[in-house]
Amino acid sequence: MTRTTNLASLTLVFALFLSGCASTSDDGSTLNSVKPADKLPIAQIERGVMIWLPSQVMFETGKSTFNEADAAPYLDKVARLLRDKTRKTVSLEGHTDNIGTAEYNQGLSEHRAESVRLAMLSRGIPAERLQAKGFGLSQPIAPNDSEVGRAINRRVEVIVLDELIENITRDEPATSFQAAFDILKTMFGESATKTVK
Repeated sequence: MTRTTNLASLTLVFALFLSGCASTSDDGSTLNSVKPADKLPIAQIERGVMIWLPSQVMFETGKSTFNEADAAPYLDKVARLLRDKTRKTVSLEGHTDNIGTAEYNQGLSEHRAESVRLAMLSRGIPAERLQAKGFGLSQPIAPNDSEVGRAINRRVEVIVLDELIENITRDEPATSFQAAFDILKTMFGESATKTVK
């Protein structure tokens, strides 16, 4: 699977994931956001398994501190999966949209990834398994020309390196990852949940 195909599928996953419920954007307009963590967006990528933590649920605009009421269900669920399903190294990768300077966004993405790392530590994930890094605005997965595109680009990716999606999702309720699985299977067939070569 090429990087372009990965980005196209990730964009669709995020767009559909964000269609859950309404919240308010910086300009006061309504945009779609995410309901509580009954489903985690997840995908098999070349590097391992990627779980998305959308920033509009996790963080207040322009901040790296959690909106605890909204973030806790996601953090708890991810920590449980990392604790119970795998012993692999986890890369926590922060990303931003293109609003603000490159320097500001780089710092914000690093701080958000570090906030997730600290949250995983506090939930029992060993420090030696966690790496946090920020990519700022350098790796968008959607066009930054609309609020929806920018919302998709504001994210922290939890990447379980060298892991298979089957190991993470095994014995989980069938609906835990339904949205991402259904979208990926529709686009790529059953191979979407296999190791990408």
